[in-house]
Amino acid sequence: MATMDALMVEAVGQPIVKGKRPIPTPSEGEILVKVTVVGLNPYDFRVRDWGLYVEGRLPVVLGNDIAGTVEKLDQLPEKPLGPMRPARILPARRLQLRQKIPENLTDDDGASLVCNMVAPFWAIFGAHGLGLPFPFPSEEDAAQAAFDYSSQTILILGAGSNCGKYGVQASALAGFGTIIAVADARRNGSDLRSYGATHIIDRHAADDDVAAQIRSLVGDELVYAFDAVNVDHTLGVRCLSNTKRGTLACIVPGKVDEASLAGAKKAGFDDKFIQGQSSNQPQLGRKFWDWLPVWMREGRVRSTGWTVLEGLDPVKVNAVLDAYRDNRWPEKQVHVHL
Repeated sequence: MATMDALMVEAVGQPIVKGKRPIPTPSEGEILVKVTVVGLNPYDFRVRDWGLYVEGRLPVVLGNDIAGTVEKLDQLPEKPLGPMRPARILPARRLQLRQKIPENLTDDDGASLVCNMVAPFWAIFGAHGLGLPFPFPSEEDAAQAAFDYSSQTILILGAGSNCGKYGVQASALAGFGTIIAVADARRNGSDLRSYGATHIIDRHAADDDVAAQIRSLVGDELVYAFDAVNVDHTLGVRCLSNTKRGTLACIVPGKVDEASLAGAKKAGFDDKFIQGQSSNQPQLGRKFWDWLPVWMREGRVRSTGWTVLEGLDPVKVNAVLDAYRDNRWPEKQVHVHL
C-alpha cells in the first residue's frame, strides 16, 4: 500500500513525531486530496497535550486548517460552483462537506479559513451556541425577518486570535450594530476595526476594568458573548447582563467561578462549549460552504494573514504548538507548506 509522510500525535502529552501513514482510497461521496498548506492553530496543541477529541483514536495526524489539490474523487460534487479550482483539504481525510477556493485567492487564503471561520460561526449561529438565525442572502424566513441585528450587541473575547478575528467578521456579516472586541489593542486594533469591530477593549487591562468598560458601553443589556480562547469563562459570564439571561458560547472547554459572581446573575446565564464542526450541523454547513466562496470573492470575509514554515519539520511545528500552550501566541497563523 502506498504511504505518505505525516506529523502525528502518537501519545497524548508527548511531542508530535514524523512518520508514515497509508494513503486510503476514497469511498462513495469522499475525496482524496494532496495537501499543499496546513495552518497550525491552538486546537492542534490541545490535541497533542490534552488529547482533545482524539481519545481512543491514536495515532492521529494533525491538521484541520488545510488546503490541497484533489487527487481522486468517487463522484463529482452535486452541483457546479463556478470557475473555481478543485476543492482543498488534507490528504487522506474523508469529507462530506468541502468547498473550492475562488480563483483570485491562494491556498494559504483557503487554509486560514477552515476551523478558524467554522468554529466562531457555529458558536454564534449554530443551534448549540448562541443559536442566532444567520441571514443567508438566499433565505427569507420569519425568524430572520424578526431578528434585528442592527440593534444587537455581541462581545467577542480573544478577538485577536484567528478564531476571534473571524468571529468579528462573521458578526459583521450578520449585521450586528455593536461588536465589542477584547484583544491586544496595539497589536490587533486596526485589523479588528477593518473587520467590523465597533469598539476595542484592551485585554491587558484588569478584568474589573474590562468589565467596567463593557458596561459603560452597553449598560446591563449584553446577552450575547463569544469566547475564542479562554479556559476560564468567568470574565465572559461576568460581562453578561445581570437582569436578563445571557449566553456565553465558547470553543475551548472550561469553567466559570460562580462564587466570584456573588449571585449577581439574577436571571441566570448559559455557558456553552461548542464543537465547531461542519458535520455536526450539516444543513448549516451546506449553506455556509455554499456562501463562503462568494463572501471571499466579494472581500466580505478576508484571511487574517500568516507566516510560513517549509516542510514537515516536527521540531519547528512542536515549537509553534509550545508557543500556543505557553500563551505566547504567534502574531499571525503559521502555515506549513508542503
